[in-house]
Amino acid sequence: MTTSLLKATGLTRTYRLPRTSLFAPTVRRRAVQDVSLELTEGRSLGIVGESGSGKSTLARLLLALDRPDSGTVHYRDREVRQGAPRRLAWFRREVQIVLQDPMGSLDPRATVRDIVAEPLECLRLPGDHDDRVDELLRAVGLNPSVRRRYPHEFSGGQRQRIAIARALAPGPKVLVGDEPLSALDVSVRAQILALLDELADAYGLTLLLVSHDIGVVRHLCTDVLVMKDGRAVEQGPAASVLADPQHPYTRRLLAAVPRLPA
Repeated sequence: MTTSLLKATGLTRTYRLPRTSLFAPTVRRRAVQDVSLELTEGRSLGIVGESGSGKSTLARLLLALDRPDSGTVHYRDREVRQGAPRRLAWFRREVQIVLQDPMGSLDPRATVRDIVAEPLECLRLPGDHDDRVDELLRAVGLNPSVRRRYPHEFSGGQRQRIAIARALAPGPKVLVGDEPLSALDVSVRAQILALLDELADAYGLTLLLVSHDIGVVRHLCTDVLVMKDGRAVEQGPAASVLADPQHPYTRRLLAAVPRLPA
């Protein structure tokens, strides 16, 4: 029997754009329009679409990093609302995120040990934090001896491994990746992709992946949601949607994927 972990109903988010002149009228843009989705335990959902389609805004709403104009988000039937950090501590233990740019998401003044241990300390989780840091560094393919080094001493792929270790620290059930591979070169992307696949199996993670790369979604995700202009135009099992897309926009996305000649 499947269990619903994260469920969104009718999410809408509108932003007011900057005025182009003093007397120009206020312009509003709907970044997300009436989007509903459900993330089931043990499965993985890929949210795909071109730049500006609303993917990252939707992820922020799901993570309570932004407040929707309308609609609701529930985690295990408990409503999730943006608010004081202490009120969301229960949710942060269950759901963590890996961002696109590891150099921008890691504190350059903190050591690897402090970066990975930060969620453990902020969420006041019990146990030996140093042992947990060493365990996570090994899990992402780094030697625990790097714990005293700083982010600038690592390559882009290694920094993303540190970011993944930090996200795994509190033992989440759901791992969200917001374009976690797009800032890496091709060879490193393949390594991190394989690592995410291994960690999902090892830790029993349910993945939610935001990406413009259909190949990544095809490899990692069992389900897919396609976004265009803030709307979900198609969703369903990845194998079905990507093999036989019903919406013209999905077909255009698949047709734009580069292919090597036979």
